[in-house]
Amino acid sequence: MSDGDPCIHCALPIPPGDLVLADIEGRQLRFCCGGCRGAYQIIRGAGLDSFYRRGDRQSGSVKQAYGSRFENDYLQRFVRKRHELSELSLIVDGIRCASCIWLIERLLRRHPGIASARVNFASHRLLIAFDEQRITPAEMCAQLADVGYLPRPFSRDGMQRAADRERRDLLLRFGTAAFFSMQLMGFSLALYGGYFQGIDPATRSLLQTFAALVTTPVVFYSGYPFLRGAWFSLRNRLPNMDLLIALGSLCAYFYSLYALAAGQEVYFDTAAMIITLILAGRLFESGARRRASAGVDKLLQLAPARAARILGDGSTVRVDSNQLVPGDRIRVRAGERFPADGRISAGSAEVDEAAVTGEALPVLREAGSAVTSGTLNLTGDIEVEVLAAAADSFVARVAAMVEQAQARKAPVQGLADRVATRFIPLVLLTALATFILWYGHPDALLHAITVLVVACPCALGLATPTAVLVATGRAAEAGILFRGGDILEACAGLSLIVFDKTGTLTEGKPQVVAVTAHSGSEEQLLRLAAAAEAGSKHPLALGICAEAARRGLAVPRLSGGRTVPGRGLELQTEAGLLLAGSHRFLSEHGIPLPNSGTAANSEVHLARKGVYLGVIRLADRLRDEAAAVIGTLQQDGYATLLLTGDRPDTARHIAALLKLGNWRAELTPEEKAQAVNAALQAGEKVMMVGDGINDAPALTAATVGCALAGSTDIAVESADLILARGDLGQLNFALELARRSLRIIRQNLFWAFSYNLVAIPLAAAGKLLPVYAAAAMAISSICVVTNSLRLKNTGKDA
Repeated sequence: MSDGDPCIHCALPIPPGDLVLADIEGRQLRFCCGGCRGAYQIIRGAGLDSFYRRGDRQSGSVKQAYGSRFENDYLQRFVRKRHELSELSLIVDGIRCASCIWLIERLLRRHPGIASARVNFASHRLLIAFDEQRITPAEMCAQLADVGYLPRPFSRDGMQRAADRERRDLLLRFGTAAFFSMQLMGFSLALYGGYFQGIDPATRSLLQTFAALVTTPVVFYSGYPFLRGAWFSLRNRLPNMDLLIALGSLCAYFYSLYALAAGQEVYFDTAAMIITLILAGRLFESGARRRASAGVDKLLQLAPARAARILGDGSTVRVDSNQLVPGDRIRVRAGERFPADGRISAGSAEVDEAAVTGEALPVLREAGSAVTSGTLNLTGDIEVEVLAAAADSFVARVAAMVEQAQARKAPVQGLADRVATRFIPLVLLTALATFILWYGHPDALLHAITVLVVACPCALGLATPTAVLVATGRAAEAGILFRGGDILEACAGLSLIVFDKTGTLTEGKPQVVAVTAHSGSEEQLLRLAAAAEAGSKHPLALGICAEAARRGLAVPRLSGGRTVPGRGLELQTEAGLLLAGSHRFLSEHGIPLPNSGTAANSEVHLARKGVYLGVIRLADRLRDEAAAVIGTLQQDGYATLLLTGDRPDTARHIAALLKLGNWRAELTPEEKAQAVNAALQAGEKVMMVGDGINDAPALTAATVGCALAGSTDIAVESADLILARGDLGQLNFALELARRSLRIIRQNLFWAFSYNLVAIPLAAAGKLLPVYAAAAMAISSICVVTNSLRLKNTGKDA
């Protein structure tokens, strides 16, 4: 160990005179302060030694870390050509709020060689379109590093590693802050008790010293991201919330050190609690962002990673799906998903296209029919000619649309951030003016610092997160999951609610609605149909078998059937040939049928030995609560719209039952998203309620996307609001809770600002001592928290 070794905990140089040596497990270790020594022992005791082996803890600036890792030749590997421009996708470390996004985009866009720069807040992914003749990738990365952000070339694995690294660091800092803050509260309670009831100077000084020791690692280790962000915001003349947090904690901390030396009252608890509470909010936000970005990854995993490519001699070889190119022939067996968009060249099969249309019923695809990646081959082995590479497939295009929609939906900057550019300079000027006004008075500096202490943004910082915490907790009790506070705010201002049909307004599973027997009883007809359909995974077959089970019918076992894709099945029985299928299927076998079908229903006709037996009609039933939900929304002033990939006659029937005046049918995922975007451009605030993969683009394009329990993973991960109990009626409660939450947040902010408007002038006039300023600040925070707790009673009977 050399004399110039840095602190083993924070990796920073140790100033002369500040060296702290400690013998730990037989090793003499160097620390820059007692706080770092205490933090080191906690981390080691928790078994988190790997923290000290992380590469990103080395001393040096962000720019040095960038320069040693990324050179222009290396970055060129990740550049893609897009017409006349080039594109580079980066993951940016160090983004903490909407202000960071604004700063990054503004910084890059002012360069004439950069056409566009867009940051996805959920994933911290930056997409830059630029002219390589005017600026290089290395120059762009250097610009980001200059303002405190570390860019890394984008990759799925790299993004996951960056997110994991960020979350580990946040957990470690929050854990450290929470542990020391709990110790600090004990010392602070004793000091406050002594202030009012008396305490001897030696005991008070000892308690204050202990308070200073446990506060130091909270402010300078746990609060380092805020201090660093505050420094860069000052250097770039763009004050943000980090500066508010750093200002409050540092003022309280350094004034308390001064007070400790002068034998006055200290306010270390103020400095520590600011950091601890804000870190808790950041931890919650980090989890929300991880969930928001997970949908795209699951969507890309929908298409299989491997495919069976057909060689010239007819044999097959397994290859990576991303190696497929237009013109390749592949074999897709029953039960497999299509790895790429293509056209069937041989064979036929029923295909589950829920990934495209969201509808439960499969469709027949024969030679010459187009198939899309991610859809499921249900019945037969077929050969497919690849028409598009995996990067240009349906799944990839939908994933791109989801990411683009997320990028357009960066969270609205909070009110505290929006006023920071005016509030902070105003407070500093007020403190300076106070010092000048009182200049020459013994308490001039004390009054100026009191202004800074009383302006500490505790109530302002708690105004939104406490209301969000209580509201989301109350929502969770009711089985409703909000992604974050921005979703609560957005839900409170909606004007149009858009619904998907299948699985949203309906139950998503065909059920028997009528059994009409032309020969024999209904039970005999249903028993025979269930015997024929037993073992089939077709949605209509499952509906028939479920109805037979519900009625308690004893179903005989039959075997030897042959499925005719898109038509029905043929089955030899002791009583003759049994046919079960569509009206067309039985007609092709020369069996006369009555033409009494209902347009909105699916039908399974049965005949045996040439004799027509009857028909079973199935329909995707409306949810029991659907009509009440739509009625309540309309009474509350919301406009409603139905968007579905199903047939127009079915959509018309559903809309009539629910009294929905507006509907559109036979829509692709892109067309659903386009309809949502059109409404947004018309000035509407749109919620999209859906449950399928095909709804993902529309869910993310909408102001708020809402998914129900039982939805596909992609729909759930793409949604901002999740109704976890599968009850559509929860939507009304979610909107009521959102409206009330926004009112509470506005009340909290009004109180926080009103407190400052009253307290700052009193402090400037010398009418407040720091202890009373701290008490006033605590009271303001209690008022904000108490007001937020009223949200717990939302929806409960008084």
